[in-house]
Amino acid sequence: MSGLANDVRVAQAIIAQIADAGIDSEDPDFATLVESECDVLERLRRIIRAARHTNAQAKALAEMLADGRDRKARLEKKADRLRAAALWALGELGQKRLEAPDFTATIGAGRPKIVITDEAALPDDVCVLKREPSKTAIAEWLAEKPCPGAEFGNSTPSLTVRTK
Repeated sequence: MSGLANDVRVAQAIIAQIADAGIDSEDPDFATLVESECDVLERLRRIIRAARHTNAQAKALAEMLADGRDRKARLEKKADRLRAAALWALGELGQKRLEAPDFTATIGAGRPKIVITDEAALPDDVCVLKREPSKTAIAEWLAEKPCPGAEFGNSTPSLTVRTK
């Protein structure tokens, strides 16, 4: 196959892989990656830049989610402290009920708290058990002997991108 014919074949395959990845005409990267005219190597440069940019966005979003989870926890803690202050004050005033146009608050008996005195003594029926394979432990096991239910697969090539 000639160089140009191979380039065209690879370019078409790249476009098919981009479509398989769910990048369609609605995606902002679509025009840059698929519609523009360029040779196959330039298209690959654009794909790698788009992958780097997308990865950076994913990292930024992860940080925003972590910040959001932290903020949510702080807000929930604040709400709990405010409710506890209102509960205390109603108790001090001897009031069981407080009415307002937008809410009614009442003091109830509540439920007894569960206190775990010895976690190891609890029967399995009252525990949530999560069984999850440890790939690190499996790899260590396989390095020494066969492991039932697991084996080493073929390695896959990886792409390393270094920035200047």
